[in-house]
Amino acid sequence: MFLKQDKIVEKIREIPVTLGDVSESIFGGVNTKHRLLHRLALPEEGGSDSFYLCEGMCKPVFLEPELVYPYVSEAFSEKFTFHPSPYGFMLPYELSEGGKKREYAVIPPEELRARFPMTYGRILEFKREFRHDNSPLKSSDYSIRGRKFMEYLNTPKIIATEGYHLQAAYDATGNHVFENGCGIVLKDSSKYAYVTAVLNSSIARLFPSVCKSEMTYSEYTAPAVMKHFPIVFPDNRLTEDLINTISSYLSFLNRQKCARDYWVPDWLRELIDFYEQVSNLLVLDTYFLNSLDQGLLNALEENIHPYAGDLSSGENDPEDSDSLLNALYYIKQKILEASSPEKYKFNMGLPEILNFYQSSEEF
Repeated sequence: MFLKQDKIVEKIREIPVTLGDVSESIFGGVNTKHRLLHRLALPEEGGSDSFYLCEGMCKPVFLEPELVYPYVSEAFSEKFTFHPSPYGFMLPYELSEGGKKREYAVIPPEELRARFPMTYGRILEFKREFRHDNSPLKSSDYSIRGRKFMEYLNTPKIIATEGYHLQAAYDATGNHVFENGCGIVLKDSSKYAYVTAVLNSSIARLFPSVCKSEMTYSEYTAPAVMKHFPIVFPDNRLTEDLINTISSYLSFLNRQKCARDYWVPDWLRELIDFYEQVSNLLVLDTYFLNSLDQGLLNALEENIHPYAGDLSSGENDPEDSDSLLNALYYIKQKILEASSPEKYKFNMGLPEILNFYQSSEEF
């Protein structure tokens, strides 16, 4: 007999540690509805003569590249990774000097005019043409609320967005700005892969039921809501290492899927599905039971190992990419042969795994 979902939700609510407890900061992205700070289609070639195409304007726009940051939107974000976006986002801000805290401040109009005249001219032109406002440019015209995301530029983070379900991607360089959703900077940098896997697991699908009261006036991925996400870390290092490694596999595989744009072969989709199922199984076991069959653990431990190199090396080298894909396909086959998928049920979801272990007495 399957456990009822409300019983599972109640169990999750009892978890004492939250994402807010293990995070240095959880913050929202840039508000892209600001009339003077639109997205920019990036030029195909660099150089001082290159121009941007500003969203909403049918003419070239010249800007200083120092003020244009790589941009990620929900449309380009997926589980574990995101598409290389063809857009940038213009932000006339810079890191403030002095003080212990890293802060970004808006560049005042006169300073902007002297140092970045093209950006100054673009903002002033847009203000006059689209707002019909001929007053002198003020900092408040192009300032944004919640600048915390800029304080964490170039800091590794998880970018969590909401599509059909919560989707979490790890931004290792940390230099992307994003709309909607939230950025998560952890206190312990070694936990990024594990937390990314958790946020992409079946636990995330139940999260709205766990914190309905917090969501009354907020989106699913609002920072104030996400800080309540319950976090459980594995008791043993083996499980955490396995999840971390599979998370790196999935980041690579999803980047490969993105690179294929409109046509993704069935074998690649099946490979991604397989590793997602294994990751999900390990996460669910960590959260609820810690009693995964030793035979399955042995099969995973024997075959799943960190790649001895840079998994991003295949991005620009088709031969490296094919070699890595073949290796991950081979690992999948070895696990299936060694662990009998009929017995261990890799495709179990949340109710199935709880029922499978026959541990309802714990609830």
